[in-house]
Amino acid sequence: MTEAAPPVKKKRGLQLAVNGLIAVAGSALTLWWALHDVNLTKVAHELLDSDLTVVGLFLAGHLVLQALRIARWGILVKPLGDPPTRAIYAAGAIGFPATFFLPLRLGEFVRPVLLTRAGVPFAGAMASIVVERIADGIANLAFFFVALNLIPTGALLDDLQPVMIGAPAVFGGAFVFLIVACVARRPAINLIRKIGTPISARFTEAIIGLLEKFIDGAMVLKKPSRLIPFLAVTLVYWTCAGLLAWYLFTSYREDLPLLSGYFTTSVGAFMIMIPAAPGFAGTLEAGFKLGLKPFGVTPDGAAVIAFAFHAVQLVLMAVTGVVGLLLIGGLRVARAPEAGEEAES
Repeated sequence: MTEAAPPVKKKRGLQLAVNGLIAVAGSALTLWWALHDVNLTKVAHELLDSDLTVVGLFLAGHLVLQALRIARWGILVKPLGDPPTRAIYAAGAIGFPATFFLPLRLGEFVRPVLLTRAGVPFAGAMASIVVERIADGIANLAFFFVALNLIPTGALLDDLQPVMIGAPAVFGGAFVFLIVACVARRPAINLIRKIGTPISARFTEAIIGLLEKFIDGAMVLKKPSRLIPFLAVTLVYWTCAGLLAWYLFTSYREDLPLLSGYFTTSVGAFMIMIPAAPGFAGTLEAGFKLGLKPFGVTPDGAAVIAFAFHAVQLVLMAVTGVVGLLLIGGLRVARAPEAGEEAES
């Protein structure tokens, strides 16, 4: 065992280095594409003239949406072990900023890890993240393709072709996989057992146990009492997100239509799926440049809006993270006297 440890550590270190290079490359390429034809001095002057009232209201609106987003996640994880509401909000308030600040979306693992402290199985909690991401992807696909039908044909760009093909393939494929895994649960498990048992019965059963917990996490929405509120909150969240985006946009370009908020929000949501450095550096700016171009916004104008949006997101995530740390700290103190049983009281 001691002889195997150094090679394992070396392999992990190499993998981290490769992942880091991928993240930096993703950010560097998208940032270059977004800003290579931008006058940064002009952009800086326009940002200094930002309407702080609009920016403040935009931030306040997103703080409310962040709480709504965590509440929606609670619909998914509450049946998996009945964690205290405070534990859900603490995990969400820490986990969402972690996803923002950690590269390659590694922060997606933070919420499930934190929620295991409240008795929720990791695989089930991880399934809730997958379900959440698929729902967000499908919602954005709906806004994206509705907007495509409303934007004048002459304004559409060849640059949008990868988004038009890639986004439905990724989120549509994930949705189909999730449905098949839930509907054909028993055949899938039997197939894994049949293939894996001759190789290693113990390892196969461990994999099956994780898969079953994962499917349990994905199946919480089979009840209409959970599915309907989840879908309703998802629709409200993305409807308000597009409206808030448009509100911010019009403080820089008064002539932008409401459609620009929804279209750019959906394109931005797809672009930040590209592996990138912390804070979605580059991918968010590229998404805004691509999303705003059909509405006649120049690269300089898109950069101004993207930087303003990005700055607010940084503040939003910092505030959310601080709230999460306060919640989880209080949760530990509250649980101590009764060994974790009286947290809600």
